[in-house]
This record gives sequence, C-alpha cells and structure tokens, in this order.
Amino acid sequence: YGAGQRDLELQPNLLRILVGSASEVVGLNVAAAATQDASHQPSSGEETIWVLETNLDDVTGEVVGYCLEQALQLGALDAFTTAIQMKKNRPGVMLSLLCRPAQIEVLEALLFRETTTLGVRRYPVSRRSLPRTAHSVETPWGTIEGKLISTPDNEGGGQTARFSPEYESCRRIAQQFQVPVREVMEVAQRAFRAAE
Repeated sequence: YGAGQRDLELQPNLLRILVGSASEVVGLNVAAAATQDASHQPSSGEETIWVLETNLDDVTGEVVGYCLEQALQLGALDAFTTAIQMKKNRPGVMLSLLCRPAQIEVLEALLFRETTTLGVRRYPVSRRSLPRTAHSVETPWGTIEGKLISTPDNEGGGQTARFSPEYESCRRIAQQFQVPVREVMEVAQRAFRAAE
C-alpha cells in the first residue's frame, strides 16, 4: 500500500499492489497447456478448455463467416460471433472460438491470417458436458443419425436418455422427400420414443 503526495477531490490518492505467481494454465503457458492429456480430465464430463476472442470492425461478414468455418474444420469446439459496439461508436463483431489446448496455436494463426486483428485474447474456462454417443433411428424416409445424450435423473440419481437428431441428416431427408425439416426432426423424435 502507498499514498501519493497529491490530494484528489473525488477519491483518495492510494495505491495497492498484489504480488504473486500464476499457475501454468492461468499464466497462459500454451506449451504447458497443450501437453495436458484429455485422460487427466475428471470423468464427470468436466474439462478445461480455452476461449480465443478478437474484436473486428473492418472486415466483411463473408470474411467472418469463412473464418468461423475454417476454425471448426481446424478443430474448434465451437465458433460464434457477438455484435458489439467499439470505440468511436463503430459497430463491430467479437469473434469467439472455444478449443482444447492443442488447438490454440493453429487457431490463433488462423485469426491472424484471415482477419485484420492485431491481437487475440485467450483464457481458460471450465466446461461440463453431458455424455453422448452416436445413435440413429429408423423413419418412413430412412435412417436419421443423431446423438444419444445421458442427462442426470434428479429423483433417482440415475441417467435419462435423450435423442438429438443431427441437422445435416434431417436436412438431407427434407430435401430428398420435399418435407419441412422441422417435420423430419419431429418424426425422428417420435421414432426414438417408440423404440424406447
């Protein structure tokens, strides 16, 4: 703690400094974080992933969309944008990527190569995800692929199964048979419930 020589009208002229050392992951040691093996994650579906973010106000929507597609192809767990207001009242977009430590460097390289950004923020976050397995159901139009998701049962402490049809599988059938994709998804859900 320290006090300055000037007397300020609206606040005390004080300074407090905290000294410490950061852990490897929080300290952004990417090389150390990248060596973390997924097998060291708790079995409850919890893991540490990374958020990469950059603010953009001088690129087209096409460039942003292309960058999101490329990020997913390079292994990003998720890629999305948020509308933001930047300095000088310019509208902009915050481009966010979620990834595991091993993808940090390649995804940062993508952001620097494909956008006009001068810097990328990165920080670790904790994530919990539900167990899921590939699953398919049979419908009058054919097989629809999806995921079988296990959700905790609040009453008995067990698990309850939930089916989530894959959009691409439903879209393909909707186009092939000229039916609304919403209807295909509903039929897939009914087929799952009937097979339980």
